[in-house]
Amino acid sequence: MNLRTSSYILILFSIFLFIVPLYIGNNAISNSTKVMENIQEELLDMVELTYAIEHNVYKHRNALLEKIIKNESIDLEIEGFDLEDNIELVNITIERTNNSDLKRLLERLRKRIIAFRLVEESMVEAWVQQDKEDFDDALIGYSNVARKVTSDVVELQDLSGIYLNSAISEVQKASVETKDNVRYSIFSGIALLLFAFFSMQRLNQKYKVQTERAVDAEEKQRKLQKRLENYSQDLERDVSKKTEELDHRYYHHPLTQLPNRNRLIEDIRAMGSVHIALFNLDKFQEFNDYFGEELGNIAIKEMAKFLIESTPESCALYHVNGDEFALVSNTDRLKEEFIEGIRELQKRLNSEQFTYGEEVYILMASVGIASSSINQLACADIALKEAKKHHSGLSVYKSSMKMEKVYEDNLLCSKKLIHAIHSDNIVPYYQAIVSLKNSSMPIRYEGLARMIEDDGTVALPYQFINIAKRLRLYPEVTRTMFYKILQTIANEKVAISINLSVEDMHNKEIVNMIINALNSFEYNSLITFEILETEALNNYGEVQLFIDTVRTYGAKVAIDDFGSGYSNFAHILNMNVDYIKIDASLISNIDTDKNSRLMVETIVKLAQQLDIETVAEFVSTEEIYNTVKELGVDWAQGFWLGEPASLVEKKVSIA
Repeated sequence: MNLRTSSYILILFSIFLFIVPLYIGNNAISNSTKVMENIQEELLDMVELTYAIEHNVYKHRNALLEKIIKNESIDLEIEGFDLEDNIELVNITIERTNNSDLKRLLERLRKRIIAFRLVEESMVEAWVQQDKEDFDDALIGYSNVARKVTSDVVELQDLSGIYLNSAISEVQKASVETKDNVRYSIFSGIALLLFAFFSMQRLNQKYKVQTERAVDAEEKQRKLQKRLENYSQDLERDVSKKTEELDHRYYHHPLTQLPNRNRLIEDIRAMGSVHIALFNLDKFQEFNDYFGEELGNIAIKEMAKFLIESTPESCALYHVNGDEFALVSNTDRLKEEFIEGIRELQKRLNSEQFTYGEEVYILMASVGIASSSINQLACADIALKEAKKHHSGLSVYKSSMKMEKVYEDNLLCSKKLIHAIHSDNIVPYYQAIVSLKNSSMPIRYEGLARMIEDDGTVALPYQFINIAKRLRLYPEVTRTMFYKILQTIANEKVAISINLSVEDMHNKEIVNMIINALNSFEYNSLITFEILETEALNNYGEVQLFIDTVRTYGAKVAIDDFGSGYSNFAHILNMNVDYIKIDASLISNIDTDKNSRLMVETIVKLAQQLDIETVAEFVSTEEIYNTVKELGVDWAQGFWLGEPASLVEKKVSIA
């Protein structure tokens, strides 16, 4: 609210304060007058009532007694006391008065009048009957009632006077309060009016100053607006320039400034059916690691320079990523002609030399070619992988490669895996591990990962584990399996093996998770960690540290797939483990293959000397079971002893 509005409000309020007290005073005077008039009218009625009653009573009594003395006849119907008029007058007065004491006294007076009439009738009747005794009694009562009526009238008059004085006092008090309120209101109105005029004066001065400032501000605003217009134009030019730069970065490779993968994808989408050739330097990673990234970038630039100079006008050149380039042509050109042109270009590239300092280098590239209207880049990439896989130098995509189906399956599996992780459908299945030395030993189990699809299909590890590793979701699979198996151990009090890969043991978050869980878990002695992929171990010190750590918490460690490669034997003596699980490739035909039998026998003897227990995997028949038992294997696991199953299905009996 501004000062002007406040001043106007104060002026209006001041006027209101002048008018209101006048109105209040006038109402107070009017109300006082009415009160006084009502009191006066009520008192006049009271005087009239008392006078009428007293006068009528004594007048009637005297007239009646005179007739009795003169021994004249009396007719009460004609000469009796006029009760109705006096009673009616009393009732009217009772209804009009608000004073409780007056009401009570008037009620008593009404009863006196009625009693006066009754005593009168009794006295007249005794006189007519010439019953002197009754007449004397009635006369005494008659006189007493008359005297009490007189007494009540006097009391009524006194009480009426008191009531009048009280009412006058109240009116006077109200008048004094009204006078004070009017005085205060007028004083407040004058004060507010003066303040309002003072505020208006300040407002005029303020408006004068503000007007001067507004003129200055308007001038500054015009200058600022001009500067903003110039700044806006500069900013628009900068934004346009930055947009062009970002657009160039988005669609061009920073090293060679050639159109990149983003531009290639959009151009292919626009062209539809195309011929595409992917060039990729052979063993470029080794070249980069050996000679350094600086020389690697120079090699890529040299390759780009050669391709720019050699690419025909009918083709477009793209730097897809790293050391990979793409040549694209529309299908107006014959496929055979495009392939032959690419083959010639590859030959010239592979014979090209470039120098750096005093050294001479030769660039060799493999090529994948595809001609299609859908998944063009993917098909060319499949052909390139085929060329590198078979060292053929150049490969043309064929439908017989069936790699599109592999990509589609991988994509579908990826979606299913992500959905299964989010919906908690990665679950452990349990397969029994039975003692071959002591039938009374409790059955142990291995927890095997399964993915439950929406339709209830159970996917085996080989169907999703590799996808999980490529999508970097494998740690989440390990985490889920670990906690669910711990829950089963806690609930069922049974020994269970948990699989860990080399990748898990190199993952600090996974290792910390395991150590933290073991620190508070009550049943560590029932846990066995099975280390997978020992052939891929490249840091035995790190693995040995993990083994030593978990064993200090009471957990056990097993080496899985033992005997599948020579490196197991080279390092087993350095790994302090509790079990070795003999690889399925040795167990599956041990009952018919002498070499497998000899290998298993050797492993068992080695394990016994190292005080390590052995487990035979893939025990699928009774013959295999009897053979491994005969060779001294400690434990057996396989379909013949029990298939993996969930706890819900009750196919695994955990006691």
